[in-house]
Amino acid sequence: VTPTPPPPGSRLPLPRDAKLVELRPENVTLATRDCLLPDTWVRLRLVLEGRPLALELPVEACLVVARDKAGYLFHLRLTLAALSEADRQLLSLFIFKGRGAPELLPPEGR
Repeated sequence: VTPTPPPPGSRLPLPRDAKLVELRPENVTLATRDCLLPDTWVRLRLVLEGRPLALELPVEACLVVARDKAGYLFHLRLTLAALSEADRQLLSLFIFKGRGAPELLPPEGR
């Protein structure tokens, strides 16, 4: 039985199996086995140079990238457009400096 994805507009914590695929100035891409539809909001913490930044971002796209015996693997593209200008500038600065690797953490109080 395939679980039904939550309805768009839901606000959910970071999926437990989520891995960071890509961080760009306009979006964050995560790999997970959870299908989250566009307009679902994901709560997470992104650790940049040892400092966690709490974020709540909407899913812009959910792409099927693989299938195996365990099921489907999805790439969730989360848009950064919902962030404040200051937070977007902070992320852009981190990306362009190119120091360290960002990490994903679940939101506090999960």
